Amino acid sequence: MEELAAAFGAAHSAHALGPIMVNRPAHTGRRLLKVVAFNAHGGGSLDKISTVLRRPPLNDPDIILLSEMDWRMRRSGRQETAAELAADLGMSFAYIGEFGDRSANGGPVSFVGNAILSNRPLTDVRVLPLARRFIRPRIRRFFGTPTGLAAKVVVNRQPLTLGIAHLNSRWNPKGRESQMKQYLAGFPAGAAIIGGDFNTTTVDLSSRALLIKAMTLSLMHCRRFRNPQKWEPLFECLRESGFDTAGANASGVATFTPSRFVPPIVRPKLDWLALRGLKPIAGSAVVVPARTSLFAPRFSDHDFIMCTVEA
Repeated sequence: MEELAAAFGAAHSAHALGPIMVNRPAHTGRRLLKVVAFNAHGGGSLDKISTVLRRPPLNDPDIILLSEMDWRMRRSGRQETAAELAADLGMSFAYIGEFGDRSANGGPVSFVGNAILSNRPLTDVRVLPLARRFIRPRIRRFFGTPTGLAAKVVVNRQPLTLGIAHLNSRWNPKGRESQMKQYLAGFPAGAAIIGGDFNTTTVDLSSRALLIKAMTLSLMHCRRFRNPQKWEPLFECLRESGFDTAGANASGVATFTPSRFVPPIVRPKLDWLALRGLKPIAGSAVVVPARTSLFAPRFSDHDFIMCTVEA
């Protein structure tokens, strides 16, 4: 992967942390698209991620939208996770680093960011910075800015834009709305799929007191956290831009599990797919746990989400 690292360094003039793009030949011509989104929690468990992506219902995906993917971070064994997963699956990919680690002390440059994987070549890769808030002191060693990514593929001879965004969990709903507005302002027109960890907690989690308040609220009004659309204005931003989340997401099903001992009824729904100019296949939206078997440990605190789309 040395050539990829060199490409990353050469791209610094365009954006502090990328992007990188590597294309491989297309290997599908089917009309239906299987779309997966996943917060990989660094992506260090590449073998386990690959295992789940090779099993039904996630097997043979056309598009994978990944947030929180590491590039040579210590926690993921210094792997170039997006590049290695794409190579394992034989897919093209684009990657953007959001935050770099200042603690490298002259060692290999390391980042955490977002990636788009596709079984069709990618073009017109766009880096889309997001609105940001004050960074908490414990992560000030990181530099960079919240950043989304978009790229185009050709499906049935028509362009289709793919997008990935990871919104701020510690901001409030209005802050996430401002991030989505800025992301969509730079997003290309036309048919599109956007996915990612939108962190739709419905609350502000910027302090310990607010976190405790949210935990109490989750016990008293648990349905709110699995159906957050009413409390998160970012969904209205998506609608105004022609995107729809109905049918592309398993309704009322949580996607975040801080611990397997937390009852499913109080877990929130944070991960989403949004479609514009495309139709989801009825009943195809599912949530798949991030573990290789029922009793195996989780390799991410988020679950995979998937739907099949008619292009």
